[in-house]
Amino acid sequence: MDRPGVIVGIGREAKVLSVFPAAQRPPVRCSGARSDRAYRLSKELIKDGCKGLVSFGTAGGLIPDLHPGALVIPENVIADDGQIFQTSGPWRERICQAVGEVLIPNTGSMAGSNHVVVTQDAKSALAEKKGAVAVDMESHAVGLAAKEAGVPFVVVRAVADPLSGPIPEWVLGNISENGDTRYGAILWGLFRNMGDFSAFIGLARNSAKAMSTLRCVAGLAGPLFRLE
Repeated sequence: MDRPGVIVGIGREAKVLSVFPAAQRPPVRCSGARSDRAYRLSKELIKDGCKGLVSFGTAGGLIPDLHPGALVIPENVIADDGQIFQTSGPWRERICQAVGEVLIPNTGSMAGSNHVVVTQDAKSALAEKKGAVAVDMESHAVGLAAKEAGVPFVVVRAVADPLSGPIPEWVLGNISENGDTRYGAILWGLFRNMGDFSAFIGLARNSAKAMSTLRCVAGLAGPLFRLE
């Protein structure tokens, strides 16, 4: 049976798919929230025989309507340089149908960024410039690799940081290359920035909602994400 390859940004996203038996689980690669690494890993998955690619994980919301945990399965991804990568319509539709009785996906455009978009002003500017509803750091890289190889790809993302939820600067950069969170560094940062305590707790709560959505999608769509 043909299998897709899955690209995630952090280890917690990869663990969502560990609910499936190893024999059924698609190959998953973690970029460590690095766009260039997401591209290289996508190419490796295709070389290893994957017949499609899935960009799976969390995203930042760019419009007020997308609350924490909102599901985005976009029609296309718009890169920083303006390239537009179309996701597979039939594949996207199968996933939307699979989750439709429980979740209502937003199918608007996803913006791809090589860096974290932190502030509300930056998010609003990106939404206006790209006409996108959400942003992540992997999907444009996955889309480029898929386009070059002539294989289909889809994006399945849940909002972890909404438009109104800024990310404290000191939280950033605490993901290792293999996607592990450096919790010690984050706790030390929190200790040094106790004024951001409420924002940090809100970020953790919103992230938990996003992970819950991803687990729901995985359960409804199945380990192959309805590739066929």
